[in-house]
Amino acid sequence: MRISTNYQYTTYQYDLQIADGKLANVSQELSSGKRINEPSDDPVGLGQAMSMQSLQDGITQYLSNLNTANGALGTVDSTLSAMSTQMNQAYSLAVQGASSTMDQNSLNALVSQITQIQSQIVNLANAQGPTGAYLFAGQKTDAKPYTVQNGNLVFNGDTNLINAEIGPGQTLQTNVVGEPMISTMYNNLEALKNDLSGGNIGAISDIDITNIQSSQAAISTTRGQVGAKMQTVSSLTSQYQIQSDNLTKSISSLTDVDMASAAVQYQEASQAYSAALTVVGQGSTLSLLDFIK
Repeated sequence: MRISTNYQYTTYQYDLQIADGKLANVSQELSSGKRINEPSDDPVGLGQAMSMQSLQDGITQYLSNLNTANGALGTVDSTLSAMSTQMNQAYSLAVQGASSTMDQNSLNALVSQITQIQSQIVNLANAQGPTGAYLFAGQKTDAKPYTVQNGNLVFNGDTNLINAEIGPGQTLQTNVVGEPMISTMYNNLEALKNDLSGGNIGAISDIDITNIQSSQAAISTTRGQVGAKMQTVSSLTSQYQIQSDNLTKSISSLTDVDMASAAVQYQEASQAYSAALTVVGQGSTLSLLDFIK
């Protein structure tokens, strides 16, 4: 059977294209480090990788939200701790003021110290978190929530909650509603100050000290709530980080190329391509007599 020159060259061209295609694919894998560079490389594997990547993108967003929440809650906790220190000092001053041995000059000296504590409480109530948002302003986070007008503490924020999405259908309150705790704290100090100024020892002993203790307890309770939220944030962050790492490994196993194996494949493809070129070169020198032998 005679083989036409056209058929022979078509066969050569097909073999050369196949060898060239394999060489190009392996070269691309080596240069990109990816096994899947086009959907046709592995449609099923690509679909699985895309699904995993979508899950990982969601986890990345949750981790970002948790990190922001952790920063805000951590600042709230340290601020409440500072408030607690101030109120502990106020309690000590109230106990001193309740002593019948103190004269009015001594009581007036205590008034000055209570005034300083009130000033510190206002400063702490206007504390800002890592992002610059005011911690106790509710959702009005871009302006100071507390001002003092004519000796009265005025709240300019709101009591709305700020929630962060930390999981599918799961949110976490990341702010602390300071009202009425902070205003009550300030007013308790104001009442103590007035009773000290008036030498009203009975009111200091029977009312003011109890009110200061109530403010101390309120701070302690709030700190406990914040601490519980921070534990939740820490636990979820650890869980999500593990999930993210596992997804990264799974995606890599689907899409990343085995460099050692690819190097071997490249060598084989290169040899096959060279062989195809050699065949084409030899074929081009054949005469008509070679085909009819």
